Amino acid sequence: MRTTLKQIAEETHLSVTIVSQVLNDRECRVSEKNRQLIINTARKLNYRPNKVAVGLVKGSVNTIGLAISDIRNDFFSLLAKSVEDECQRAGWNVILCNSNDKHSSDLSNIKMLADSGVSGVIFGMASESTAEMAQECINLMIQEHLPYLLVDRYITSDTGGIVCVDHVEGGHMATKYLLSRGYKKILCITGPNNLIDSEQRLEGYRKALSQFHVRYHDELVIEGKYTYESGEECISRVLEDQISFDAVFAFNDMMAIGAMKRLRENGIRIPEDIGVIGYDDIFMDSFLEVPLTTIKQPTEKMGRAAAQEIIRNHVDYKNNETRIIYKPTLVERQTVLDRT
Repeated sequence: MRTTLKQIAEETHLSVTIVSQVLNDRECRVSEKNRQLIINTARKLNYRPNKVAVGLVKGSVNTIGLAISDIRNDFFSLLAKSVEDECQRAGWNVILCNSNDKHSSDLSNIKMLADSGVSGVIFGMASESTAEMAQECINLMIQEHLPYLLVDRYITSDTGGIVCVDHVEGGHMATKYLLSRGYKKILCITGPNNLIDSEQRLEGYRKALSQFHVRYHDELVIEGKYTYESGEECISRVLEDQISFDAVFAFNDMMAIGAMKRLRENGIRIPEDIGVIGYDDIFMDSFLEVPLTTIKQPTEKMGRAAAQEIIRNHVDYKNNETRIIYKPTLVERQTVLDRT
């Protein structure tokens, strides 16, 4: 059981107030003999201060709340590790929350983090979030005086601090790469239409088609959910509808991997029959039977930058105009052939 200030007070026959003042290094009227007695007794009883209690007195617990949507997604796993690494380096702590892509869980997690007295929140919202849902979460963080940064996902460009990638460039880069290698009918598996990161990747897709004078077809754009299962489901629907395509651009690697599985189950070879490109560059990409070509988000940099920003500016919860936007890069592996 954790040693309390009351136990130290009883052991030393001094008041709890005097014990607290000495152990928190505050000025007080106490003899050097009694000061040393308190310190020695605390060591003997293995006393450790309650950081939350101390933080509530000081107004900060040096703890970041990290609220993410799906810990199963390697992107968010790596983001969490990067945030934790940076916090450990700075002597801070992390409370991790996972919403399983449910808005109701986002709200519950924010309330729990506020009750825990965290100094700020790094928030990767649930993929089901509409603009109204996202704003509800943001309003709650402001109401709770919580500094926050939105990481990777956001709804509009004026919703507070953001750490993300230039997704228009990412979508353009992926589509341009396929087109430059001779692919013409590129099936696009998007993320949820309510998220601006998905909208921006689609903008990049359309931009590249226009640049290469390739017509845009509505039937080649299908909405996914950023999950492995939705990648499978999208391919199943397209095959059932007998839509012709020669490549797949999935808006994250989890959907790309799900799509590849379903294609193989239907006797379709990758890359001989269909080229595939993903988005994120998660850990497993290079270990697949056919390693996945993808667009890399600098996830580790994003996590470290978000943690640094909260640590540096955690006092300001109202006027956060941080914009940290990274450039994506192409990672060439083996799921795309040169057909030119």
